[in-house]
Amino acid sequence: MDYLIFIFVILILLIASISDFRKREVPDSLSYILIAGSLFLSFLYSIAYNTISNLVYMPVSILVLFGFAYFMYRSGQWGGGDVKLIFGLSTVFTSFSMFSDRSFIALFINVLLFGGVYGIFATIFIGIIKIKKLKEHFKYYDLPFFLLMISTIVLSILFLPIPLNFFIAIAAFMLFSMRLIFLVANNLMYVTEKISKLTEGDWLVESPKDERGKSIVPARNTGLTLADIEKLKNSAVKTVQIKIGLPFVPGILIATVITIIFGNPLLQILSSLYI
Repeated sequence: MDYLIFIFVILILLIASISDFRKREVPDSLSYILIAGSLFLSFLYSIAYNTISNLVYMPVSILVLFGFAYFMYRSGQWGGGDVKLIFGLSTVFTSFSMFSDRSFIALFINVLLFGGVYGIFATIFIGIIKIKKLKEHFKYYDLPFFLLMISTIVLSILFLPIPLNFFIAIAAFMLFSMRLIFLVANNLMYVTEKISKLTEGDWLVESPKDERGKSIVPARNTGLTLADIEKLKNSAVKTVQIKIGLPFVPGILIATVITIIFGNPLLQILSSLYI
């Protein structure tokens, strides 16, 4: 039964990740399938094994996971599709044990940790594949700085003793990634889009003005609504500049797979240090 639940969850997240990459959105139908399917399988599990152990902490799981996802949505970090997917996961990952493969606490920590790692490496990847365009925005000190950080990472790993080389390499990598992420976020994550191609949740860089100089749609962290898009279509504006958010569903998928396979790796590592 667990295998059936996990296969269903991973399959839906995989499809959602592909959609997030290709279209910058997750279809509502996919999110609702995950929510309905997860609830159905959770109750089916309870009936099949004659237990309510997987349901006892479901309200707490929903409160923690959905609450965090909604906060990320309201702060403009996540899209609505991410929130709905997390809600679906909160009805499956309902164990209170942090070592369980169905622990909502483990999933929460893994989303923060491995989702963050995914975000860093995905942004660095974007910077590398678009390096020619990114170089146009380099300051005079950026190239020497990047070369210095890369050299520090390589030399520390090769010539310094453990664990000193580990800490120095990590520090150099974080400095390298912070600067690169700043350059990418401020120079490569904006595109000009036709009004006819806007979708719900797109983030405007700046709301266009009407003939009276008034903003056509209000500024908000949660992105455009369908009503906003309709207002823009009825205006004289033909194109707008939108901010492209990093697709985060793949980060949720990675965190989910790690939770299923390993539970809470961070807690296990910390626990092993004190045994």
